[in-house]
Amino acid sequence: MESSLGDLIISRLSEVYSIKKDEFAPLNFKDPFLIIVSIILSQNTTDKNALKAMENLVYNGLEKPEDFLKAGREKIKDMIRVAGLYDQKAEAIIRLAKWSVQKYGGDLSLLKNEDPDQVFNELTSIKGIGPKTADVFLVFYLRARTFPIDTHIRRVVKRLGIADGSYDKMKKRLLEIFPDPMKAHILLIKHGRTTCRAKNPNCEKCVLNDVCRYHLTLKTEKKA
Repeated sequence: MESSLGDLIISRLSEVYSIKKDEFAPLNFKDPFLIIVSIILSQNTTDKNALKAMENLVYNGLEKPEDFLKAGREKIKDMIRVAGLYDQKAEAIIRLAKWSVQKYGGDLSLLKNEDPDQVFNELTSIKGIGPKTADVFLVFYLRARTFPIDTHIRRVVKRLGIADGSYDKMKKRLLEIFPDPMKAHILLIKHGRTTCRAKNPNCEKCVLNDVCRYHLTLKTEKKA
């Protein structure tokens, strides 16, 4: 029953939304270090701004952890300014680069040999990398079975009435519902950005309004 609901949601959203690489920064990179950097840069800004910052970094020859350490914090800050919060993000990237070199010799492809839970714990031990950032990396690079939850996803699934509570509780619940976490993650974000917005959600044109607790509540209130 739960997986069938997940299949229904993803089927309907897939008919409405296409997945564009410029809307999801980590889809644009294969190197694991650059994937994590792109995820850090996308925090609290648009993926397009994160990609502009990534273009600046790559154009200036910063692709490997060692390149970032050699460039230093101040140069990195200038290159990623377009992504906002550049002080904090530069610090997080430097810490990530140091960890990458010290633990894996700068080769994060070695993470494919690690247990995903161990990778999650290691990444979240780095200041500036939280559970969502770590989970996004696990899904996009390691194809691990986890479910990153951002503000859009939290809003959408709460309105649908399928998940609520803490990050971990919500993640566990969504993994029960959706067979393909990566696809569900992307489509739910797109739905939250375009239709199930924080303000003025377009419920009447929503392809999920017949299975949405929020919409059904609104209809009941209008009748009353």
